[in-house]
Amino acid sequence: MNEKKTVAELTIHYKKQRLMSLLFDSTETADAVMEILNGHLNEKGKKEFSFSGEIKTVYSGKGVVDELNDWMDHKIEPNGTILDLIKVLDGLN
Repeated sequence: MNEKKTVAELTIHYKKQRLMSLLFDSTETADAVMEILNGHLNEKGKKEFSFSGEIKTVYSGKGVVDELNDWMDHKIEPNGTILDLIKVLDGLN
């Protein structure tokens, strides 16, 4: 099983507030879904709804544990999401 995977996140906003985020295996799929949704909006809907996208990395539970262990054993320097997680955990102490 893959320990981490890159996905496309499509976030839907309603009246400039985050309504929901959807994850897709590819940016092409996320773009297609956005086009379909946008195509069904009337003029009022186009003013009230907006979309944003981002490429993200998602980790399996085992991947997170393995990277944290490697960091504690000084085998790697963390980055990205794992580094953010370490900062949060460090702030709890």
